[in-house]
Amino acid sequence: MTKTTPKMIAWFLPIAYLVHLIDEYFSGEGFSNWFSGIFKVSLSPNDFIIINSIGFTATVVIAILYGFNKVNHFIIALLGSLFFTNGLVHIAASVLTEAYSPGTFTGIIIYLPLGFIIFKKIFPLISQQQRLLAVAAGVTVQIFVATVALNI
Repeated sequence: MTKTTPKMIAWFLPIAYLVHLIDEYFSGEGFSNWFSGIFKVSLSPNDFIIINSIGFTATVVIAILYGFNKVNHFIIALLGSLFFTNGLVHIAASVLTEAYSPGTFTGIIIYLPLGFIIFKKIFPLISQQQRLLAVAAGVTVQIFVATVALNI
């Protein structure tokens, strides 16, 4: 059996993101409609695609740069924290609204385990200070993206 390396883990990120986006876009009423209804905003499917195209492209670029040792473990730890946070947010949103938040399925079966793998395999490669900063930055990015979605 092949050992999962940090570079392999980095490539799981864009794959996980793409699968999660498909889940959000097609499950239930679609994330943009669900989000708009819950928060009484107008997040169109097009806005959803634009926001996530930026995030997906950044994730692919980071995976490529990490593969060539152009970015360090910290950025992968940050993305792991962001994905894990996003999985938790989907669960909390579904519970609090008593309605399925599109993306919860992949949040549970992909984002939470991938975040855990990153916590287990990547976090030991960075300092304690970087670990705390990665978690704080991951949560901050989640809040930033939600704020953008609320204000489009």
